[in-house]
Amino acid sequence: MSFYFTIGSEKKITYRQLSDKLKSDNIEFSYAENIDEFIDEYNCKAFIKDKSTRGVNLNYREQEYSIGLNIVSSETDFEIALNITEAISELTQSPILPEDEENPIDLITFKNNYNSKWIEQEKYGGISIFIDKIGNDGEILEIGCCYMNYKVGPNIHKKLDTRTEKSYYDGLVSHISKTQFWDREKYQIPNIIQTTNRETGEKKNIIILYQNGKQFLSNADVVVISHEESRIEIPYEKIKLLASEKFHLVDEVQYLVDELTDEEYKKIYLKAEEISTLKETESIAGLNSALGAQKKWWEFWK
Repeated sequence: MSFYFTIGSEKKITYRQLSDKLKSDNIEFSYAENIDEFIDEYNCKAFIKDKSTRGVNLNYREQEYSIGLNIVSSETDFEIALNITEAISELTQSPILPEDEENPIDLITFKNNYNSKWIEQEKYGGISIFIDKIGNDGEILEIGCCYMNYKVGPNIHKKLDTRTEKSYYDGLVSHISKTQFWDREKYQIPNIIQTTNRETGEKKNIIILYQNGKQFLSNADVVVISHEESRIEIPYEKIKLLASEKFHLVDEVQYLVDELTDEEYKKIYLKAEEISTLKETESIAGLNSALGAQKKWWEFWK
């Protein structure tokens, strides 16, 4: 459930050149720390905070610019994609190949065929999958958004109007755009650590709930909570049993966690101890050095 525009050209352009041609000054580019860098093979997201959902995928590989949209893209994302496609075509003086065309088209044809009317026809594509998989089967679907991998499941679904695909789309887009954007200067994103069981070869993704500072608690297999020299490992899905008023749901299962006091953190640890069926294991022992040394934070983009 995606749609791509492709522009073949030997000419390389920078994010600054592209930005100067765009209609909005509010468009941000992930991974573009230096706006004078050339657009490259690494996929970045172009988005507008509080209005985008999926953002627009943009890269330049093998002398081709690719501009992509995904299911549940907001109307703003569609507009950004058309604007970027138009701008790159003008900057490179190259025709555009839409996914549903056999041959490249010129810019005039592009503007005539891919406009607000086209957006209205396309933006609801794939919504039935969400209604069916979540509403009927109770599944949690994961989509790559602008800041994070976003989870949509039954709790979000029940807040939406399922009478039509349009009403469901409008509600879901509004919900994601209002919740996925948060202050990344205040809420750090701890590394997810992967461990492997020596006997079974089973891999687990582990995230640590820190006491000091604000953090984004991204989805993993297990959460580690420590107190003094003791550490407890609990399945991630049990974190909801520990969540206090300092835990704020971003999507279906992931939280922003405000800084915890000593008393609050100890209370969470003791409660985790009560519900935990997993004590300190070989995989946790391997984390001892990482717990003290880990200083790096990471952001993921899909």
